[in-house]
Amino acid sequence: MNINWMEEVEKRKSDLLRDLQKFLQIKSILDEENATDEAPLGEGVKEALTYLLNLGEKDGFTAKNVDHLAGHLEFGQGDELLGILCHVDVVPEGDGWSVDPFGGEIKDGKIFARGAMDDKGPTIAAYYAMKIVKELGIPLDKRVRMIIGTDEESDWRCVDHYFKVEEMPTMGFAPDADFPIIYAEKGIADYDLVSKVSGSGEDADFRVLQFESGRRYNMVPDFAKARISV
Repeated sequence: MNINWMEEVEKRKSDLLRDLQKFLQIKSILDEENATDEAPLGEGVKEALTYLLNLGEKDGFTAKNVDHLAGHLEFGQGDELLGILCHVDVVPEGDGWSVDPFGGEIKDGKIFARGAMDDKGPTIAAYYAMKIVKELGIPLDKRVRMIIGTDEESDWRCVDHYFKVEEMPTMGFAPDADFPIIYAEKGIADYDLVSKVSGSGEDADFRVLQFESGRRYNMVPDFAKARISV
């Protein structure tokens, strides 16, 4: 079977962009203060998970919601399982945007929104790759499953729970980095650094009363603020 993959993508370009824009317009930021049993990470995160599961079900994939913390879309046949690990949550939008961070606006051939590159854009790209293979009826000797996380940007509660109750893939990849492939990524560590600031003692010329910067551990701070007494 000789397939022009770029041509197949171009046929579906307008649909892909429409689905991506709707996805990007969901403000899926962790909101534990307003968590419920059906939205354990907040309503926005729940809405994004539901959106992707409903999209897949409409297109004929087998969809499953795993306790509102994760989900998957599957097709194909076989004993082995190929996992495509994606996530629907995003970090807070931060300041300084020239467009609506949840608008999905297209300008000069680029789409702008929080999550466009991490990870909603890559997720929709992977989804449409699955969709094209399915629609072309390409025979598979493996099952293909998009595993959808909801807490990748924070504590990974989504996959921790998912793999307690669901099958571990035989092989897999995460479309969450640069094209075409990255073999491995750096690790990550979250920690709090507590230190006495030099020059802030009782006998100093000034004291640091408060210092704050950043919104999440895994975000580069876009501002810093200190309050001192002199």
